[in-house]
Amino acid sequence: MRAMNATHQKNGLGVSEAGQKKALARHMAVCWVNERVSEGNPNGQTLQTAIMEASQKLWDGYHFSAGSIERYYYTYRKEGFQGLLPAGRSDKGRGRVLSAETQEKLLDARRQSPGLNITTLVRYLTDTGVVEPGAFSLSSVYRLFAAYGLDRRSLKAGYLHPDSGPQKAFEVAMPNMLWMADMMYGPTIVTAEGKAIRTRLFALLDDNSRLCPCAQYFGGEGSECFMAVLHEAIRRRGLPDKIYTDNGKVFLCRHLSIVCANLNIKLSRARPYAAWSKGKIERFFRTLQTQFQATLVFDPVHSLAEINARLSHWIENVYHQTPQRGTGEAPAKRFMAYNQAIRLPPPDEELERLFLCNTHRRVRKDATISVGGVFFELTPALRGQQVEARYNPQNLDEVEIWHQNRFVQIARKLNRKANSQNFGNKS
Repeated sequence: MRAMNATHQKNGLGVSEAGQKKALARHMAVCWVNERVSEGNPNGQTLQTAIMEASQKLWDGYHFSAGSIERYYYTYRKEGFQGLLPAGRSDKGRGRVLSAETQEKLLDARRQSPGLNITTLVRYLTDTGVVEPGAFSLSSVYRLFAAYGLDRRSLKAGYLHPDSGPQKAFEVAMPNMLWMADMMYGPTIVTAEGKAIRTRLFALLDDNSRLCPCAQYFGGEGSECFMAVLHEAIRRRGLPDKIYTDNGKVFLCRHLSIVCANLNIKLSRARPYAAWSKGKIERFFRTLQTQFQATLVFDPVHSLAEINARLSHWIENVYHQTPQRGTGEAPAKRFMAYNQAIRLPPPDEELERLFLCNTHRRVRKDATISVGGVFFELTPALRGQQVEARYNPQNLDEVEIWHQNRFVQIARKLNRKANSQNFGNKS
């Protein structure tokens, strides 16, 4: 039990959402400094110069002093992501955080009227009832706009009108330095029972070798789908240094950010309307569509398991063995040429725990909670209490129950029939 507590404390699951967000902002600043002082950077800077520049920037709405960033830098080197998590933080007395709905309204208004003074814009929105007056401070609006590149300086630099074409072709030096992630709509499958499933394909592509660490079709497009693909990719091919995604909702979840931070993976996102920057994975999708999906017209599949089995066979035996135009080598051969430099993932059990989702629930009077539409039975002592459920969304047979940041039990699915046999019995 003591070992389990230690393992769970260090992955950030027991920290509040505000604490997680601040730790991720600290992690962004440290990664930015690391990149500029690394030996492989031809334009490398001294540590102090990089720290001073980082202190002039906003990190997901947070501003850190040079001294703080230096402290985070050395703490991260010694303790990893868990060293950046706030300890014993209390939000009592702080201003209220902008709600997601208010943020969306403010951002929409700013994009529609980028030339309008922020104070005037906020006054107009409150006077017209678009946002609730007194629900936030003006400084929180400035931080919000700065975080989304909608502050005066970013707008003046042309953030809302990025170039529509590619700047320079690039390729990282070695495999697993950069993975690109994306999702595309796949074919519609008609099952043996006549049910139609509109599929979505989530995939990762290694920038250097063009190898596909993992790709899989799903019947939905939630963040749990991509997390399952990322988990399997890491288990098969090791840890990447960086993952590059677009700004789709599935890639913006806090769970992904926390997992990447714990595994020392930098998460980088494309600028809006810059789809060209992920051209390599887009090209992979076109190859998959013309060479793999086209064959399904002649030989249809009738389940997700069947299409994923065929996809895996095509990737390993066709795509990975075919020389690519950009590299002149087959992806499998190019990837394995540098296998000694690949960062190995943690053991399977530890990796599994790092990928657990967490959610908070109030225990009902019948000592049950609902997770993912499934009811679980808890000890009656937790009735009415707020608990944290940690679970694998791909396997909802059981969930871990934590109360006040301590492990309590493994909860299993509610069995009403079994409970009915003991109804009214007294021990």
